[in-house]
Amino acid sequence: MLNPIKKELERLAHEILAQKETATATELLEKVQALYKALVILEHNQEQTIQLDQDQQREVIPVTEKINALVTELPLEEESAAIENLFATVANPVFIKKELKSKEQAPLESLTESPGPKNLNDILGKGIQIGLNDRLAFINNLFDQSEEDYQRVISQVQTLSSWEEAQNFIEQMVKPDYDFWEGKEEFEARFLKCLESNF
Repeated sequence: MLNPIKKELERLAHEILAQKETATATELLEKVQALYKALVILEHNQEQTIQLDQDQQREVIPVTEKINALVTELPLEEESAAIENLFATVANPVFIKKELKSKEQAPLESLTESPGPKNLNDILGKGIQIGLNDRLAFINNLFDQSEEDYQRVISQVQTLSSWEEAQNFIEQMVKPDYDFWEGKEEFEARFLKCLESNF
């Protein structure tokens, strides 16, 4: 790349020298501009070449250092054989069943024989259980679309200890607030049935 630029510089210089007195100032100016342009290109290319050489030299040194470090880190054949032997002994493990002592068995037996809830449903199933469809029907028809009123009534019914108390509470405290659920007897019967099944 540098040789063609140098040849172009020589050619332009010879043309300028050959024209001497016959060339006009404009022609000479054009030749000098072309010469200057070629010199700028030559200088730029030389700087790029020098920069590339320096970068390559900088890269070569760390790469060789990395290679040397990796070579020193490689395990020796003896070490790799020792590691393989270590894992070879573990290839077929032998399991030994541990015998429980009588003290350890007693707590297990007491846990399995204890009366009480057997599963998560029994534990969490306490309280009034009303399905989503029934719940929405009760809210919309019996409690004038007020979920807060429905939740308040359910919470208060859960605090009562018997079905008779719950019936009295509903008859005396809840129904009067909602016009005694007139015309909604079917929903009232379903609501009362759901409440009764939880006592």
